[in-house]
Amino acid sequence: MVIGVTGGIACGKSEVCRILEKMGFVHIDADDVAHGVLELPDVIGSVTAYFGNDVLSASDDKKSALSIDRKKLGAIVFDDNEKMNVLESITHPVIIRQIKGMINSDKTKDYVIEAIELVSSGLLEFCDELWVVHADREQQLKRLMENRHMNYEEACMRLKSQENHDWNEADADHIIFSTEPIETMEKQVREALSTRQK
Repeated sequence: MVIGVTGGIACGKSEVCRILEKMGFVHIDADDVAHGVLELPDVIGSVTAYFGNDVLSASDDKKSALSIDRKKLGAIVFDDNEKMNVLESITHPVIIRQIKGMINSDKTKDYVIEAIELVSSGLLEFCDELWVVHADREQQLKRLMENRHMNYEEACMRLKSQENHDWNEADADHIIFSTEPIETMEKQVREALSTRQK
């Protein structure tokens, strides 16, 4: 079984995935895979061919090598849809291939894929179910400020960037409400799984 977990920033996706991990699921975080993809020579070549060498910086572990500086690249694409689309056209096919390989490496296991862009990236096709994690806007703002050390304006800007979000709760097999206590969230996850296992 493969569950796709999506939702906005600071909505509680990772917490839902941790609950599923405790139940035996293998957690695949698309963000982690994306970070690794940016270290591949072919991807670095394609990114610098379009964005230039200014997005490179000295690698932390290999001082003689250059790697993509995610902060520099993020600053360029964050508020520019055209450039973001170019970056995604470079990275998404590689991310999808890697995640597909992880799932196919052991089909006896259950997997949960965590991704904000689960639908538009094409990852949904590997999923048996779509779960959307929901949090109130106030809760998201609070988490961004407390956990990611953003000020109020930065947190609002980050949420605004996701107004045209990738998911539709009406299409979800299950909606998990993360504003509830962790015990209640675990109950929601168990109930969602039980409907699949009947």
